Amino acid sequence: MTAARSRIDERAMGAGTTVRFALLVVLLLAAGGAMMLPVVNSLRHTDAIDCTLAAGIDPDRNGDMASVANALSQAVAHRACMEEHAPPPAPWLLYGWPVLLLVTAALLFVLLPVWKARRRRAVPLESVDPDGDIRALLVGLAATAGLARVPRVIVDRASVATGAVVFGRNRRPTVCLSGGLLACRRRDPERFRAVLLHEFAHIANRDITVTYGTVAVWRVFLALVLLPYLLWSGRRVHGFLTWWGEPSDLPSLTRGLLLPALTAALVFLARSDVLRGREVYADLAAVRWGADPHKWDVPEPTAAGGRLRSALGPLREFRGTHPRWDERRGALADPAPLFGARALPMFLTGAAAAMLTTHLLTYLWAYNLYSLWRVQLVSLAPAALVAGVIGTALWRSVAYAVLTGDRPPSGVRAGLWLGAGLGAGGLFTGYGVSDAQWIPPRPAVLLLVVCAGVAFAGWVTQCARLWAATWRGRSLRPPLLAGLGAAALVLSAWFAWWTMHGTSWAAGASYSDSALRQGVLNVFPGSGGAGATGGAETAGSAVVSTLAAAWPILGGFVAYPLIPAALAALWVVPLTAWSLGRTPGTPRWVTNALPGGDSPPVATGEPLPPLRRVLGPGLLGGAAAWLAVAGAQALLPARPAGPRDGAGLHEAHYLAWLFAALLVPAAVAASVAATRSGRGRRLVAALVAAESSALLGLMGMALLVSSDGCVGPLNTLASDCSWRPVWDTMAWTLPRLVNGVLALAAISALLAAAAGSLLRRVRPGVTRPAEDAAGDEPAPRGGRAAGARRLGGRLAAATAVAAAVAVAVVEPVSLAAFHTMVPDAATTQQVARRWTQAAAPAVSAGTRARQVHAWHRLGGRFLLEHAEANDDYLRTVLRTAVDTENVRLPYLARLRPICADYGRIAGWVNGAYFRAPDREAQTAWHTLGLRAQKGSADCEQALRQQDITLFVEAMRELLAAGDSAGRAAGRVEAVLREAGYEDYLRFTRKAREPAR
Repeated sequence: MTAARSRIDERAMGAGTTVRFALLVVLLLAAGGAMMLPVVNSLRHTDAIDCTLAAGIDPDRNGDMASVANALSQAVAHRACMEEHAPPPAPWLLYGWPVLLLVTAALLFVLLPVWKARRRRAVPLESVDPDGDIRALLVGLAATAGLARVPRVIVDRASVATGAVVFGRNRRPTVCLSGGLLACRRRDPERFRAVLLHEFAHIANRDITVTYGTVAVWRVFLALVLLPYLLWSGRRVHGFLTWWGEPSDLPSLTRGLLLPALTAALVFLARSDVLRGREVYADLAAVRWGADPHKWDVPEPTAAGGRLRSALGPLREFRGTHPRWDERRGALADPAPLFGARALPMFLTGAAAAMLTTHLLTYLWAYNLYSLWRVQLVSLAPAALVAGVIGTALWRSVAYAVLTGDRPPSGVRAGLWLGAGLGAGGLFTGYGVSDAQWIPPRPAVLLLVVCAGVAFAGWVTQCARLWAATWRGRSLRPPLLAGLGAAALVLSAWFAWWTMHGTSWAAGASYSDSALRQGVLNVFPGSGGAGATGGAETAGSAVVSTLAAAWPILGGFVAYPLIPAALAALWVVPLTAWSLGRTPGTPRWVTNALPGGDSPPVATGEPLPPLRRVLGPGLLGGAAAWLAVAGAQALLPARPAGPRDGAGLHEAHYLAWLFAALLVPAAVAASVAATRSGRGRRLVAALVAAESSALLGLMGMALLVSSDGCVGPLNTLASDCSWRPVWDTMAWTLPRLVNGVLALAAISALLAAAAGSLLRRVRPGVTRPAEDAAGDEPAPRGGRAAGARRLGGRLAAATAVAAAVAVAVVEPVSLAAFHTMVPDAATTQQVARRWTQAAAPAVSAGTRARQVHAWHRLGGRFLLEHAEANDDYLRTVLRTAVDTENVRLPYLARLRPICADYGRIAGWVNGAYFRAPDREAQTAWHTLGLRAQKGSADCEQALRQQDITLFVEAMRELLAAGDSAGRAAGRVEAVLREAGYEDYLRFTRKAREPAR
């Protein structure tokens, strides 16, 4: 087996190291602006804390879900306050920082070769090679390595080492030879040749630009970002220890200190790991060109004893950029480590992706530029990089197992490490937790991240196994690139959903039950059972409650435009591979990966069950879904005439039946396919069966709904026969139905595959016979019947793929206005007040006083004094009118400006300004808004219509509004006086007369 492994061409697939470097560079560039934002803000005087207090938010809990909901429900006031008292820095400061890093890094990258040559005091090769012997030898070695020309060569005469180093960039490399290497050229020419071929391999592999480009970006990041950030963090620590330190500030402060340390550790470890792998690739290339690997043998130094040194030994190995010599010799004998999905890169990649996503979102949140499409695009960047790193590693491990005849990996272990990294990176950046929290209020939700990592890695691995068994091309690169593109789509949908919805659930998000029920009633008027009695009313209430509970989840499936494409990619990629069928004989890519005429292992690839075992359950499930939808339409009565007659309840019942009719067959199809597909293909088989069943069922549902009214027994939504497209008939619910069914079908496939794997471990005898039967691919039979069956299967697969692609394209286009909308403050506030629970949590008396003081100072005092001044004038005019017996509208029309001003005050009180943080003051404040709004409107109408009765009623409302303003002001004064704000209270309240 070792002999076969030693002849495997490591170039059979891309190494994926360039993508890992790209991930590090993008992470550093994105972190530049995000980490400098608080630093720049600290240099400006802002009043953000008072805006937070005025909104009734506890600073010690700032960032938790209750605080976020409170701020969103007052978005108009909060955003206006922040724009006036704590505006973000100029956009060029945030967006220009990555550009500054990139330009400075490019300049440093150009200067690095000059600096390295001068530091070594190197001289040109010609100065030590007057006869040109060394140059001639280098020309021959460059030709052996396939280089177009000999790179620039310099000599470090002061170095006694017998090595060399290459730096610069790919198009203009520079090789620096040590003086000791030149000295041993005649004594040990094979060592000289081996060392030069190794360095030339770095040039041929195009390692130089990405390596030193990353070095340049990292050094610039240290100087321009990390150093100022550390100074700012030191200032925060000093303030915490000497002035304002509170225990609730410790989590935020700790994360602020850990962020630069973890960023540095992540970049350092990932860079070192990649460079160690590239050294092994250079060794393999040099050996392939004829270098003697024994000439690299260097005795390993014997480390001093000690428990601590022994315990830290593995960590010291990660520190270096070159692997140990015994590791390099082992990789030359068996390159298996190059093809494995190791734990450290998986964890580091996940952590880097989570940190990158958080940093990129900062560029949207800072200026309220977020829309669903922008969040999706932001999520696509880390998803593409992670897919390139993780996907390449998993595909390489599968290809290596195929080439060596080993058991292919499952991807579970790699997925666990990836999920752990994603979760850890999110916790380190503090996304989804408040400044006073170490972990989110619902930490169990974080297990979804780990499960997502396992599912993603398992899906990628099983897709790779399918394509390795069916691909007929000369190289696996085409299906690899297609698979990585699909993986990027899947991950971007997950990142977008987790960023906005998953973290909200983890942070303790809760929706108002009454608001959810009212939202369902708005979509289905009359679904609450109005007008119904007994069992019908109970059934209506149960349906509304069920839909209300599922509505936020279904909304999350519709929110992001690439979710349909991601769901399609989950099953289209494996279905396409399955449709190709098992490759007869040895695939060409296997032959090309075993150079020198080596024979492949006895069993190249895996037995592949026929397509009908996977697509058949899906087609049968789709047919069953058609029948179930038709049965639901036959059982349900005809749609009532209007909402009062229960039309909304009928539609709600119909939607619930549609979900059940479409999902149950999909889940059954997934379970059957997972059982019949065999080990190592459960997940992709279940996805193909479940998604094809759901999609076929949706197509049948669309046909039945569009033609409703034309088949008597199935008439449900209409009574007359005409073509009504489903997107018109179910305009409000169709996106939630389509995406909800497809997403829940995918989840059912994941559960079916997991259950099958778990059952196999617990009771192996139950599933193993079915797996063995699934793994036995029958010999291909000739004849027209067999050909017709294969053609029919491929046509069915092509039709399903076309339908999936159509849904993935049409739905985002139809929802483009929704996905591209950037919500303004008023829309955000309206949505938050409608759907979320924004109850103010209990706070201490001191914090409540600070909140009331901020509320009063930033605008509450002005509005209350304005209302009191209006009330004083109103009472004066009315008293004069009574005393002079001139209670007539021509005289009282002088109050029109006061009525209009009360209307403006009502606008501020009813949403344009913050709610009062004190409960008693808020009661009076709320009454002020209601009374002022009604009194102002009635006054304007009375003066316009010359209605004295309505005018008197309006005056009573306005006088009551003035009394409410007085009560609110009195309560605020009492709270502030009790808390010691005597110096602030410089105004005196006027005595009031009761309203007449």
